[in-house]
Amino acid sequence: VWAIIAIGALSFVVWAHHMYVSGMNPYFGFFFATTTLIIAIPTAIKVYNWVLTLWRGDIHLTVPMLFALSFIVTFVNGGLTGLFLGNVVVDVPLSDTMFVVAHFHMVMGMAPIFVIFGAIYHWYPKVTGRMLNEMLGKFHFWVTFLGAYAIYFPMHYLGLLGVPRRYFELGETAFIPQSATTLNIFITMAALTVGFAQMVFLFNLIWSLFKGKPAGSNPWRATTLEWQTPETPPGHGNWGKELP
Repeated sequence: VWAIIAIGALSFVVWAHHMYVSGMNPYFGFFFATTTLIIAIPTAIKVYNWVLTLWRGDIHLTVPMLFALSFIVTFVNGGLTGLFLGNVVVDVPLSDTMFVVAHFHMVMGMAPIFVIFGAIYHWYPKVTGRMLNEMLGKFHFWVTFLGAYAIYFPMHYLGLLGVPRRYFELGETAFIPQSATTLNIFITMAALTVGFAQMVFLFNLIWSLFKGKPAGSNPWRATTLEWQTPETPPGHGNWGKELP
């Protein structure tokens, strides 16, 4: 809890790390670089909090758990690149390149999306009374997870080459090698593959609503109160005639 409060408080004094190349006073750059690096400390505490929550637990690698684990891995990987961008000396040459795009989309794009997917797979049986197909779910997970890294890991390298973001086509440039164009094509193909996996996810959502395996009252063998209802989905009043 204190780590969350610290992150919230420090987040008010890190905003200028987006503006190192705007002509701001160098002393301001030093201040905001310092606060940006300091905020990594309570963030690391939260990561340990998530990992230790799993410690000695009865872990089953179901689809929701896979997405939860992928969130932690992706959040950490994306956050590590933020340490580079938080440093003024490193950020100046990398500013407005594909490195920034890769960092932001890993830590604030893919990581939260993995959490959302995990939550959908976890709560779907409680809402509908039916399970999502496990095989389709794992296909969706692996293609999305590996595809995300196939998109954003090479993007870091493009940023180090100096490839600017928001450019539709690089064309002939003296400082960017031809291999960058080839890598850009690879990233595009990976993105299309990840997009296809989301079609499988949508199919799974609709198909399982009518043909999915009945969930039972507690398919995850959870011990929290919401999974102790006698019916799934819960009827009027949640608990029926008797409280648990």
